[in-house]
Amino acid sequence: MRKALGVLVLVLGVAALGWYGAKHNAKRIEHTVTDGASGAVAGSVHGVKTSVSGRDIEVSGVADSAGERDDILGILDTVMGRRVMRDRMTVLASASPYVFSATKSAKGTSVSGNVPTEEARQGIAVVLNRDASALKLASGAPDGWTIVAQDGLSALSKLEEGRLTLSGKTVTLSGVAKTPSEVEAALAQLKDVPEGYTVDTSFETLDDGKPLRLHLSYSASDGASAGGKLPKGLTLDQIAAALGLKSVAGDPAEANSGEPGSILASLKKLALWLPEFETLTVETEGEDLGANLKVDGHASPGADLELLKERLSETLGGGASVTVEQAGDLPPEGTRRVNAATGESEVLTAGYWLPHMDFTAGYDACREKANALLEERDVNFVTGSARLSAQSLRVINAITALVMKCVQSGGLHVDVGGHTDSQGDSAFNKELSQKRADAVVKALRERGIPEAAITATGYGDTQPVAGNDTEEGRAANRRVTLAFTQ
Repeated sequence: MRKALGVLVLVLGVAALGWYGAKHNAKRIEHTVTDGASGAVAGSVHGVKTSVSGRDIEVSGVADSAGERDDILGILDTVMGRRVMRDRMTVLASASPYVFSATKSAKGTSVSGNVPTEEARQGIAVVLNRDASALKLASGAPDGWTIVAQDGLSALSKLEEGRLTLSGKTVTLSGVAKTPSEVEAALAQLKDVPEGYTVDTSFETLDDGKPLRLHLSYSASDGASAGGKLPKGLTLDQIAAALGLKSVAGDPAEANSGEPGSILASLKKLALWLPEFETLTVETEGEDLGANLKVDGHASPGADLELLKERLSETLGGGASVTVEQAGDLPPEGTRRVNAATGESEVLTAGYWLPHMDFTAGYDACREKANALLEERDVNFVTGSARLSAQSLRVINAITALVMKCVQSGGLHVDVGGHTDSQGDSAFNKELSQKRADAVVKALRERGIPEAAITATGYGDTQPVAGNDTEEGRAANRRVTLAFTQ
């Protein structure tokens, strides 16, 4: 009995050891098969996967090509211990030629065509900062494709608008850039494409990249024209309005940046002085066109060149460079024109541009015309002196034209009166007013008024027309008068 029990125990022990050994060996074989299967697909382009059950292998996913599929199956076939192998892989379609394109517009950048991997799609999406799901997964991309595509998109991003095409190993980029600097930046993105790739580019620029510049030419007879490169938004109509002109001709370029405010402010200051000039040119360059004007002018006959230069320089500011010369090469006597700055019809008389006076001369008419003229335009002098101001030319020419009409057609005589306010010594005021009246008479005689037809009288502060207790009243009392007699 004991011997039979011992044999039974021995049999059961041997059976248990056999079962344990078989089970342990099966797990070891399954691990071996699993490791081998994983190694077989580790380098697959699209992440082919394997699963192992016992000694059986199932492989699934996308093979980049039939060649990759065959290679994977060939390696799996050599896995130690494997029994059954099930192929569930699909082969990715191949594209030839391999084309990828991107278009940039005001709405953004869109892409189309092929992409070799999902990782490449994600990289393109990062560069675009938007979804790239429109791209079709396909095999056949040349080596280095992903880097070239991303560099091409980076180049496209430097343009205002454009199109990128990658066909095989040919990269084509075209579009519109703001300035040559953006073109250079785009080209820099493509300078390191892998060997074997070719790059074709074509660009237009909205801006030549050169500094802002204004060249302005003015003629009292012919008007103004402008050229150069103006700040963004600055128009010829705005320039004309700033100068007080009806229009400005020219075809200047327009930049994509810059502010017009500074140059318009400077031109408005210049407009105050245009009536004193026959011709004038303005040159300025840089980001702030209003800061450093170079002004070269030929003054109208009779202008005080030194004073005109001084006052114009003060008006334009310290950054301006001003040159003033006397105008030459005047047209024949009797030539008529419309002054571009004033809009007045003028006649060249005795070498001076005098406004055309169209009325019937007589005592009452001349007196009314003189009062209206002097109410509209003051005859001004340098403070404390009898020197005519820098902007006295227009009123002196107008007085000359009026007096000439009244003397020649009306047979009248005119007395030019000088008047001051009551500040200061009365004797000094009397003397100063006489000198100022003499200065006006001298200017009129230079313009052709007969000496016998005109006299000068200084009244000092004896004939006020307003109170001298306010600045407005004193300014009204400082005046020149014209008194006609038959």
